[in-house]
Amino acid sequence: MSPIQFLRIIVARRWIILATLLTCTLVAVTVARILPERYPARARVLLDLIKPDPVTGQIISGGFARTYVKTQIELIQDYRVAGDVVDRLGWPQNPAVIAAWQADTGGAGDLRRWGAQRIISNTSANVVEGSNILEITYESPNPDDAKQIVSLLRDSYISASLRFRTDSAGRTADWYREQAERAQQKLTIAEAAKSKFEQDNGIVMAASGAEAETTKLAGLQQALVALQGGEGQQQFQATMQATSSAVVDQLKVQLATLNDQLEQAAERLGTEHPTYKSGLARRNLLNAQLVRETALARAAGAAQSGSSRRSVSELQGQYDAQKSKVLSMKGKLDQLAQLQREVDLRRAEYEKSAARTADLQLQSNMSESGLVVLGDAIGGAQRSFPIWSQVIGLSLAFGTALGVIVAILTELLARRIRGPEDLQFVAKVPVLAVIADVEPSPLRDLVRRLLTRRGSGDNPIQPA
Repeated sequence: MSPIQFLRIIVARRWIILATLLTCTLVAVTVARILPERYPARARVLLDLIKPDPVTGQIISGGFARTYVKTQIELIQDYRVAGDVVDRLGWPQNPAVIAAWQADTGGAGDLRRWGAQRIISNTSANVVEGSNILEITYESPNPDDAKQIVSLLRDSYISASLRFRTDSAGRTADWYREQAERAQQKLTIAEAAKSKFEQDNGIVMAASGAEAETTKLAGLQQALVALQGGEGQQQFQATMQATSSAVVDQLKVQLATLNDQLEQAAERLGTEHPTYKSGLARRNLLNAQLVRETALARAAGAAQSGSSRRSVSELQGQYDAQKSKVLSMKGKLDQLAQLQREVDLRRAEYEKSAARTADLQLQSNMSESGLVVLGDAIGGAQRSFPIWSQVIGLSLAFGTALGVIVAILTELLARRIRGPEDLQFVAKVPVLAVIADVEPSPLRDLVRRLLTRRGSGDNPIQPA
């Protein structure tokens, strides 16, 4: 369909379009007048997502923030929150509300749920863009009622949010408490079985939790290794003590000095001089004393070396005896180690459950919901419905579009030849000329020439 054909149909069916437009506008205005006016009221709450949980220390991450916000919006429109508002307003005892409920439902169903549904239907919640502020909006025919209800909605939402957290934590704490009690019973049984096994087999456990005989073996092993490592040093010291002594060294020095004096005395005084002979006697005495002190030093070194060897041998014997004793107890010690692992496992389960119970119990006693009230509820005399400019504008646009559609459908159901384009389309032959049977109109001719101008092949002949 060409633009000229479309315009001809619109002009020909203009009364249908006009009638549809007027009808839609009239219906929209009438409905807007019949429906009650609505006045919005708003209340805001700050979602403190950055502040960590006072008990667990957890912070809501970015991945869960959207889910958290969506949950809060759904919670505002939950029946528990709206039902609490119904109770605070006293609707179940209000004769006017009871009459409206009976007129609407015929007395069927629950008045509290009916009232909650009415509140939910007029409630919306959204996050202010670029912030953590949640805005609650309620619309009512009365601006004062809207302000009161939105304020109650915010209070009920905060109370319900805190109650959900504490109730959930309390239920989880009860479950963990049961698990802790069971773990404690199992721990008691495991410890009793371990103690009985120790008593039956005469096994003594050290304060550190290790078995006494095994601990003694480890101590002997460390002492033996340390003694064997120091044996070489002790042998060296014994050898040095046997080959060197302070008394022996001093005697050697005295003897060397005396020999020098004797040589000088022999040259000056001669070998028969009494001084030389007394020096010889003194040298013999020093030689005898040197031999005696050297023998004593060697005896002391040998004694020390023998003592070291005897100590290593004795400690090695004690270690071998203790090792044989521990190896003979290996089966019992393995069973004891298994019982000890069971005790450690049950203790870890109990401590974990008890710690989690304490955290959840503390969380169930919280008085902070993580929501911050931002000012008082805001209401006003500016209504949200009807806004006549929007009602009339939308009705005109919808009526025009609907009228055009109805006009096109009517034309398609009853096609008519309204111009040369229609004739050419039906006959499948070119139109050579158009003979007008109306008085010429400059405006009509101008419009026709503009709309019928083609690029090539079709040049209709217009009468002069």
